[in-house]
Amino acid sequence: MFKITKTQINSRIFIALNALIFLVIFNYPFLGASYHAAAQTENTSVLFLLALPALLFALLQLFLSLTLWPRTEKWVLTILYIVSSAVLYAQINYRVVFDYTMIQNVFETDSSEATSYLSTSTVVTLGILIISTVGWLWPVKVEYSSVFKELTQRFMATGATLAVAIALTLSCYAEFAATARNNPELKRQIIPFEWVDNTYDYWRNQLITDQQEFVVLDSAPILDKKGHEKPRLTIMIVGETARADHFGYNGYARDTNQYTAPFQPVYFKDVISCGTATAVSVPCMFSDLTRSDFSSNSAKNRQNLLDLAQDSGMDVTWIDNNSSCKGMCLRQNYERIDTDTSNPLCDGDYCFDEILVERLQAKLNQLPDKDALIVLHQIGSHGPTYYRRYPDAYRIYTPDCPRSDIQNCSSQELINTYDNTIAYSDYINSKIIELVDATNLDSTVVYVSDHGESLGDGGVYLHGLPYRFAPEAQTRVPMWVWTNHHAESLRDCLAPFTEPTLASHDNVFHTLLGMMGISSTAHKPELDLTSHCSKLAAL
Repeated sequence: MFKITKTQINSRIFIALNALIFLVIFNYPFLGASYHAAAQTENTSVLFLLALPALLFALLQLFLSLTLWPRTEKWVLTILYIVSSAVLYAQINYRVVFDYTMIQNVFETDSSEATSYLSTSTVVTLGILIISTVGWLWPVKVEYSSVFKELTQRFMATGATLAVAIALTLSCYAEFAATARNNPELKRQIIPFEWVDNTYDYWRNQLITDQQEFVVLDSAPILDKKGHEKPRLTIMIVGETARADHFGYNGYARDTNQYTAPFQPVYFKDVISCGTATAVSVPCMFSDLTRSDFSSNSAKNRQNLLDLAQDSGMDVTWIDNNSSCKGMCLRQNYERIDTDTSNPLCDGDYCFDEILVERLQAKLNQLPDKDALIVLHQIGSHGPTYYRRYPDAYRIYTPDCPRSDIQNCSSQELINTYDNTIAYSDYINSKIIELVDATNLDSTVVYVSDHGESLGDGGVYLHGLPYRFAPEAQTRVPMWVWTNHHAESLRDCLAPFTEPTLASHDNVFHTLLGMMGISSTAHKPELDLTSHCSKLAAL
């Protein structure tokens, strides 16, 4: 019988080795980006090239010295390595930054959306990375001294490393200051500090949110029915990941809006989104909070557009073919599309958005005799599996990119695939207009996307970059309005705001209140795009 003996190593060396792994393997993109940024300044010194990794190594050593203790150290490191491997993969391949918003997206997504990012290359790459970093931990036996001696030795080891690193840093402080000041996004790439810190903040905020008192904006909103003999129907279509510059209405070379064009909706060019991710933009759209003062936690604990509509007497329903309503429909009728149905529009993971037309028809068949607001949340152009968002019959632009590791497709293939999603969404939106127009109700359809998408522009993919650094591809979204009554008055009224960037998600809450004829103390006329139109009755 062979006896397997574990390699023994003292705790300080164990900590130092793991700090070195995090430095060399997980932070090489950060170091590379920092060196590149420093090279753009004058007189980059050799000292800076040495000081940066030395300082980061010292901070990693300090972090691990505080978190790794007997009986739990290998479990803690296993978790850190697994999550950090996923973060590194996303960072390298998609230029994703794991700031607070991205962490919020991770925790608030569903399994279908999460698995869409998996591919053979993803699994293999992550597998190799995880095995190579985690595999050596478990055969090792870590030796610890007595508590007092252990603490003293850790303090001395970490203190010595920090002293050297700080000395090097101070010797080239001007270069550190200039690089950090001119490139504030760099710190968001440091692993594991950024994702650990934002994960802590996210869960702390969830606890705080649960303890917050609900904010009532208006306890008695009033629904004005003047000028309407029959009920009004408002359809709010929340688009997903549609960027404005790929809309034909926005001057795009391809006619991606051929289906809705005959209905002549009023189109707003380059609407400014509230965020670069669904978890921010969706609640922001339905909240009275503007982008400058918005927080997801505050939005979930106050009345929103759906609450005010329902409290005014309207019938309110949210029909979801996406991940969720992000806390905006907690007090309304909510219908989630079941992807596991036998419906031919569903494959077990997703359903094509055409299923929203079916569900809308069913809802209209049982609509009560009163004003109604129905929100349709599309899956739209959600990546990276864009090719799963449209049926073969709407595979207009070819060759497309039938894979989730989109960075391995050519630029044209990726654009073709994305444009197919935009065109298919336009087809769905045209069917929605046809459906509501046939009800013989005073109907209005509003479409607005939550955020845009990067398609490899500048090496960036997907969305979710910190707003301050996000490209316009992620923050400029399409929006349009169609109605079957007061159409010309509406067009004249909204014309001043159809030029680029003259409208934003900040306008959605207040404009819809005005369009639906809801008088409320929460309404701000200066943010209502229709408030200046004396000739326009509530839609």
